[in-house]
Amino acid sequence: MAKNILNVLHITGTMNRGGAEVMLMDTFRHLSADIHVDFLVNYKIKQGIVKGDFDDEILAKGATIKHIATQWDLGPLQYIRRFKKIYNELGKPSVVHIHLNAKSGIIALAAKLAGASKIIVHSHANLKFRGSKLRVLFETMELQFQKIFIYFFATDYWGASVEANQSLFYKGLVKNNKTVVINNAVAAQNFQQVTVQQIAAFRESLNISVNTLLLGNVGRIVQHKNVSFVIDVLKELTAENSDCCFIFAGRIDDAAYMQEIQQKIKAYNLEKKVIHLGNRNDVPVIMNALDVFVAPALKEGFGLVAVEAQAAGTPCVLYTGFPKSVDMQLNLVTFLNTFEVPRWVTAILVAKGKKCTDKKVILNNITALGFDIVGNTKQLEKLYKS
Repeated sequence: MAKNILNVLHITGTMNRGGAEVMLMDTFRHLSADIHVDFLVNYKIKQGIVKGDFDDEILAKGATIKHIATQWDLGPLQYIRRFKKIYNELGKPSVVHIHLNAKSGIIALAAKLAGASKIIVHSHANLKFRGSKLRVLFETMELQFQKIFIYFFATDYWGASVEANQSLFYKGLVKNNKTVVINNAVAAQNFQQVTVQQIAAFRESLNISVNTLLLGNVGRIVQHKNVSFVIDVLKELTAENSDCCFIFAGRIDDAAYMQEIQQKIKAYNLEKKVIHLGNRNDVPVIMNALDVFVAPALKEGFGLVAVEAQAAGTPCVLYTGFPKSVDMQLNLVTFLNTFEVPRWVTAILVAKGKKCTDKKVILNNITALGFDIVGNTKQLEKLYKS
């Protein structure tokens, strides 16, 4: 490869449609020609190598996708050996950009031993562990262990928000301005190019009338996204306003939780008012078609979907699990710090009339606050080359 090309190796999990992966792909699409990227995807041996939602596009753009079993499947020493082999096969990229949150320390060590000159650990979430006490204890201990390796072997410490940085990096790094906040940006213009005809066709395809109050959510189906709570809100809304509907898009990552949601829908007789759209690649159309974006997620590192909703001019009702920085100052965001259903119902009914149609104002705000992908990519390129 030509000497003036900067090679960057992204270390990721399966490249499916999640917040971090969507941002990574948007950046990839806007990179200058003098930066070449490849991907090293970590997979669990038990699950085998799974094709990601974005794999075809990644390969079509000339990037290579390599696979490596996780550090705990292989054991750290074997992982480091395997990492070095793949790193050499890819022509020893100058920059290794790690996106695996609390698994990043051993990978930073592997990158250092392989000879990478710039090793970026990127925190994409405000890390909070859930589950049994034993599981939380194990994961907390692992995080402390990985933090040591991150501190000693990474050269750059990036995060989606101040909170995300504080959760993965030592206080001293954050305090002494050694960390960088890389805003989770969106391709705002994609959300502004959706036509009235596309919105009408989308609603029609789901048999949702133009007068129906359409609530929606986009994200993986996992417990901490708390989609089940929206069903409680919908039940209450239905009692007050029968003409409402809830759609949610996203991959099912927790089948047991999805079953719980479906059981609740059935128990409340809401089968005709709730539609799971599955994994979609028409998120800009979905966001434009909604009257209100509703997200009661317990914790978000940043919450890119809320910015996407605002890029479409759609009002958002969010739990305070989203950081305040997600508000693009368009008078579209309502934060609630409670799970009292009536409060959510009231907030939704107030929000539904707030749709913003001034595309210029939307784009100006998102760009000025540093959340448009064009400016964000330029910032990344500058940091890669520094």
